[in-house]
Amino acid sequence: MSTPGQRSNTQERNDISDEQLLEALIAGGDERTELDPDTGHNRYFANPVDSRDVFNRGSCTAGMLNGRSRVVAREFLERYDTLNYASLVEEQSFRLKNLLSSVHNDPFDVFFGPSGTDLAYLPTLFQRLLHPDRPIIQLMSCPEELGSGSMDVAAARLFGHQNQFGRPLDQGAPIDPRAPEPTVVELDARDAEGNVLDRRDQIVRLIKDNPSAAIIGSLVFGSKSGIKDDLDVIDDYGDHVMWVVDLCQLRVDPALLHDLLDRGAMVMLTGSKFFQTPPFCGALLVPRQVTERLRAVDTDGASVAPFGQIFSAHDVPWALDTVRQHLPEEENRGLRLRWQIALDEMESYASWPFDVSNALMDDWNTELSRIVDDHPNFQLMPDQHKTNDSIISTQVLAGGRELSHDELRQLYQDVLTTEHDGLGDGARRVFFGQPVRYGDRSFIRFAIGAPTVRWMLHRGSLFMDDDKRLVEIIAEHAERFA
Repeated sequence: MSTPGQRSNTQERNDISDEQLLEALIAGGDERTELDPDTGHNRYFANPVDSRDVFNRGSCTAGMLNGRSRVVAREFLERYDTLNYASLVEEQSFRLKNLLSSVHNDPFDVFFGPSGTDLAYLPTLFQRLLHPDRPIIQLMSCPEELGSGSMDVAAARLFGHQNQFGRPLDQGAPIDPRAPEPTVVELDARDAEGNVLDRRDQIVRLIKDNPSAAIIGSLVFGSKSGIKDDLDVIDDYGDHVMWVVDLCQLRVDPALLHDLLDRGAMVMLTGSKFFQTPPFCGALLVPRQVTERLRAVDTDGASVAPFGQIFSAHDVPWALDTVRQHLPEEENRGLRLRWQIALDEMESYASWPFDVSNALMDDWNTELSRIVDDHPNFQLMPDQHKTNDSIISTQVLAGGRELSHDELRQLYQDVLTTEHDGLGDGARRVFFGQPVRYGDRSFIRFAIGAPTVRWMLHRGSLFMDDDKRLVEIIAEHAERFA
């Protein structure tokens, strides 16, 4: 068997057509991955296989294939029918553990899900199993910078129209009508002026004021604009408090990830943001001590079965067979394909020392921030130093005024669906981070992804010409709203 991303000969086989590749890539997700039959685009105005002429500075879920990942995808699909599905899941779980255990060997278990949004159901399931007689309070940090269905998931409601198995769902309905709905407390990311808020004191007060509740502290370290919660808030307040940290952007030092696991926090990650894998592929890393607590529970099948609308038994590790036995034995080829691509990119990125890749991202951030800050059509968001270096957030101006969220949404669509000149390497289209609303205001994002970081590291220097051109393209379109 060849190593993912490598071929035993120099000729790319053509057994898998682009149509077959597309069908496999969008299978087993939800309606967010479906393509409009008229435009050939998903709701992000992108197509995962149609990216050869796209300059990418996007940070959202809508990843696209590049030259390397296209080869990995075709290789995987060519041999998929010869693989045992359960063994494949175990192999991918092992690769992820091996990749993330490079700096520490503390045991953790991997739960898979079609998206980061789906993964957020698991803490609710865990608290219902561990504390069936306690009301659940979900503390949601940065809700306006999470996925569109996150608030439904926090309240244990179905967030989409269909599940990963292609079956319809009653969007907004409780996942389990018999169980009380969690109380959701929203902790805003920014104030009206766009300043990043400190949520630590509020979280501590809510925990201390609700000693009889089963609490889920949902924190974010790398939101849509790169906001990083104060993770020192994570402490042992008793076994009724469960911490889950959204690291879905995965723009962090692996040492931080292990520090969180050491402190008993669960960690959510995906391969489709920083690593730019086609959507969706999610994983929840659960400290072994949490899994052992769940194993010790006399699991009520009636509590687990409703979550079979979201998860397959294959999404749950063998160590938790008490939960697996109450979930359907469904396979998801699309999810396994997307994780194969993500793992290849993660392993390739990890071949560079973290301090080297991080230094390049810092240089890119410094240079592009200067370009954006000097341009009359842009106003950098406050507190850039409190966000991740791989993301730059900015308001867009026209005629001296901020564009509204609706105007930015229109600008986003116009820019992404139009061809542009002045870009290098044959690029004719661009991609960047979709608008994020805060209050009645909004901003866009520029983000550098792992494939670009690797390309620049191989090149040996920054290359900013296309970034400069992207800024000008957006400015040109913005002036139409003046």
